[in-house]
Amino acid sequence: MSETALQAEQQVYSAPMFCAILCRKSLEEWVRWMFERDSDLHLPYDTTLNSLIHEQRFKDLVAPNQFNQINLVRKLGNNAVHTNAKIKPQQVLHALKLLHGFIGWLTQIYNEEKITVPPFDVALVPTEPGKDKTKEELKKLETAYLQQQQALQKAQDELAAYKANKERNLAFVPYPADPNEEETRRAYINVLLEEAGWNPNGENVVEYPVKNCMPQANGAKGNGFADYVLWGDDGKPVAVVEAKRTKRDPRVGQHQAKCYADCLETEFGQRPVIFYSNGFNTWLWDDTAYAPREVHGFYTKDELQLLIQRRSLKKSLASETINSQITDRPYQHEALRNVAKALEENRREALLVMATGTGKTRVAASIIDFLSKAGWIKRVLFLADRNALVHQAKTNLNDYLPNLPAVDLTKEKEDESSRIVFSTYQTIINMIDGEADGNNRFYGVGHFDLIIFDEIHRSVYNRYRHIFRYFDGIRIGLTATPKQETHRDTYELFGMEPGNPTFAYELDKAVADNFLVPYKGISVPVKFQRAGIKYNELSDAEKLEYEEQFADPITGEFPNEIDADALNTWLFNTDTVDKIIGHFMQHGIKVESGDKLAKTIVFARSHNHAKFIEERFNLQYPGYAGHFLSVIDYQEEYKYDLLNRFKDKVKLPQIAVSVDMLDTGIDVPEVCNLVFFKPIKSSTKYWQMIGRGTRLCENLFAPGVHKKEFLIFDYCQNFEYFGANPEGVTGNNQKSISQRLFELRLRLGFLLLKQPETELKNYGNQLIGGLIQQTQALNEQNFIVRMHWEPVQKYKDPNAWNALSDLDLKELNDHIAPLVSETDQDEKAKSFDALIMNLQLSVLNGERKLPALIQKVVQTAEKLSKKASIPAVNNKMETILAVQNSVYWHNVSIPLAEKVRIELRDLLKFLDEESAPV
Repeated sequence: MSETALQAEQQVYSAPMFCAILCRKSLEEWVRWMFERDSDLHLPYDTTLNSLIHEQRFKDLVAPNQFNQINLVRKLGNNAVHTNAKIKPQQVLHALKLLHGFIGWLTQIYNEEKITVPPFDVALVPTEPGKDKTKEELKKLETAYLQQQQALQKAQDELAAYKANKERNLAFVPYPADPNEEETRRAYINVLLEEAGWNPNGENVVEYPVKNCMPQANGAKGNGFADYVLWGDDGKPVAVVEAKRTKRDPRVGQHQAKCYADCLETEFGQRPVIFYSNGFNTWLWDDTAYAPREVHGFYTKDELQLLIQRRSLKKSLASETINSQITDRPYQHEALRNVAKALEENRREALLVMATGTGKTRVAASIIDFLSKAGWIKRVLFLADRNALVHQAKTNLNDYLPNLPAVDLTKEKEDESSRIVFSTYQTIINMIDGEADGNNRFYGVGHFDLIIFDEIHRSVYNRYRHIFRYFDGIRIGLTATPKQETHRDTYELFGMEPGNPTFAYELDKAVADNFLVPYKGISVPVKFQRAGIKYNELSDAEKLEYEEQFADPITGEFPNEIDADALNTWLFNTDTVDKIIGHFMQHGIKVESGDKLAKTIVFARSHNHAKFIEERFNLQYPGYAGHFLSVIDYQEEYKYDLLNRFKDKVKLPQIAVSVDMLDTGIDVPEVCNLVFFKPIKSSTKYWQMIGRGTRLCENLFAPGVHKKEFLIFDYCQNFEYFGANPEGVTGNNQKSISQRLFELRLRLGFLLLKQPETELKNYGNQLIGGLIQQTQALNEQNFIVRMHWEPVQKYKDPNAWNALSDLDLKELNDHIAPLVSETDQDEKAKSFDALIMNLQLSVLNGERKLPALIQKVVQTAEKLSKKASIPAVNNKMETILAVQNSVYWHNVSIPLAEKVRIELRDLLKFLDEESAPV
């Protein structure tokens, strides 16, 4: 294997492109060697080099910064093969240094004996052809090569005990320091440029000279060198890039970059777009129209050329005509004019609050048509959080905009002709991180000119905030949540003051204007009482404690104020369900002269609950032969066929029992009855569900007899709840369980390292060590990780974790915790881990919530004791029974709680879904 690396050394100056390929080949040989011989590493199905180095176990093994350095070697080799970029000797020389460091580190950690790897010696690299060496020089080089080859061969021969040696040596063998900070910084910027299709080594790209135009201290004009200039097809500059050191804020280069742009504009008659970057953070400044803004990559040549062309070609929106065949209602035109006004004022965001049924999708289509004809946009991304909403949006927009090619990424493959791309958030994330045409990202930051976020609300933002920050196009959000109840995070996302969207047209106004129908709440004879603590009645301090104590570890949502078992018992009670079915069947709005219940949606708590309702209905009404009511949710195999039948006015089912699927985005104007058969906590979901009944429906009851209202049967006190809590409960940022566990381990480890007891310090070191491994495993090619590139690089170095401060903890929580993922897929076990760590923190801090946390553990043990017939549970019965005894907790300690966690966590999967610990 050393032969390939030595061959690469021979080609640095004579054939740098071939050298880059050989460096990559050598890297792949060594990585494959590791996978073939180290039993901790398992070859994945995809055995490409890119896949191998992204394997979790490999990333757990490699040293700090090592992944990034070897990935640069891989990318340089890819560029040599797949692109027309000219590879320069200094690039491959840097790659050789990185490869030498990796091979040296690898041979050290796997070697039985302690060996010393000589540093990379540039003098040993053969110089470019044409410079003859003396016999003495050649002899020295030959001797050095032989020694190096013998050392590498000896290392390979002595790797029999590699695994044991690896475990012993990993802690003591440091990875070589970065050989050249400036060169590596340029490598980071080059990677970003290459991903946008640029050749950083192209003609006149690097260090382009500008003359007699750069301001000097004495007021005169001098010469300078622009770090990068990117050129259009016409030979004119489309962008200038100012590069700053990785440790500096790139914004210090803003004015310098502007001066370069001034020089280039004077020379070529075209003002380039301005970028300034330190490799980790990049800013774009199109100073002819917009203020500087942070971006997460560079624009492609086509995107920059189009941006510059628009400076002169785009029309004034104030005079642009609205297509009334798409939108013909006055308030819809007002929405469009408000958006146009915001964009004309150089804003790049707009938020529209429009009640369900008022034509948000039509308005979105009209905005696309409006901006396209005015020359403001070319490509559009339409995002929704579920497949059904994506499919429906594409169907509708195809009708409104038949001349704009559209694609649904959840079902189709995009090509370059697509003008409108429809996608779920997760699908677009996968596309962003995918590769096309060598190293180029399929979707760069400037690919879309307009991004429309359908039903934007806080939970979507919390889960997918990185998408909002990644794409640099104009952003327009659509929501049905009333403007006073839309969370402040949503307003901040679109750069607005809370309660002051770009346009609002809400339910009351739409009803008053006769565009929607109102609802009436029906008094119900059976109602589950929400009991216990009322969040809105607590003081601020009590609210904080309530959030910390009762937030769900997985979703971050606050639980119901009621016992989960009590609610479950009530929902699945035969008498309760029979009474509720009988009640809405009797009192619901009827059609066909009162003989048949109008279209009705029942919102159930879970799939099992929905199936139980279906079972009880069929027993009570056997005459319908199982056709009148159907469960329509994501677990049903033919859900879309059932949904299409439900949408048909004359077909059955007449009642749809839904879990989430029909909450939003489904248009069935014939719906006249909504049944709330579950507690609702989210204000957004509450208003979306109400929106299922608001649409007009002419001639529903007879010719000329139209739908005037709809009914809501609320059996779980949702009206009362949202009357007192209009914003509902959306959780404390709805952090993922992986993020919450990272934060808990960080806080616990931080505190334990300050304790005098050796046992506690060791446990703290164990927790921190696990967090370091998670951080080192982060994939720096992932666009979300790229947004936190600088802190990720910092904390991949274990030395950065020594003597952590409170500021370090905040930085880790803000930038690293949201990125990590757990390899353990057992959600219940992870929730139990979070519960125990909260308990351990309470022990350390002497918190008042300790008894409540202990009680949760006791309740979990009680539920496990009912599963004694399962062998795995029975084997731990001694601990399960002991935990239920109050004496067990009299002297509660960190080690005792950890013992309980280890003993019980893997048993939680045997609990019923409704019985799992919160």
